[in-house]
Amino acid sequence: MEKIKAEQEKEFISRIFIDEIGRLQKEGFYFFSFILMGQAIEALGCFLDNKPLKARAQSSKRFSKALNILMGNKYRVVNNDHWLYDRLRNQLTHSFVPSKSLYLLSRDRQTDELQHLQWSDDRLVLVAEDMYDDLKGACKQLFSMIDKGKVPLKNIAASPVDLLLQD
Repeated sequence: MEKIKAEQEKEFISRIFIDEIGRLQKEGFYFFSFILMGQAIEALGCFLDNKPLKARAQSSKRFSKALNILMGNKYRVVNNDHWLYDRLRNQLTHSFVPSKSLYLLSRDRQTDELQHLQWSDDRLVLVAEDMYDDLKGACKQLFSMIDKGKVPLKNIAASPVDLLLQD
């Protein structure tokens, strides 16, 4: 039963976090992909704690935990004192208005001066496709932790099949 639950959890993450955001980017909806990546990072963090999925007042903690454990040092550094959480996840989720502290780019707008996770004119550069690659890596790292029994399994209300999404 636990193995089935683990596979359902990984399938959910794969279909929703990886496939859906990938579809947005493939169609050129980079801005909306940033919104969803901020949400997905937070959601990945919920798979790392012992609290229920809908636990209250966990947003910044879960976002930070996912960055720290799954996405590495470069993200940890830029999220010092919840900086990236406030400017990416919060600002975009609640207002759809990007922070003036960020350059949100796609690879076709990237230049030598504007590289992912680098600073330019006191603004952090985020390149959608690079961040998506890092998010996919974080998902795969979480899958490995699930397979090894290093994280608690969650009760996901809907299976990926129940969501009636395109394959």
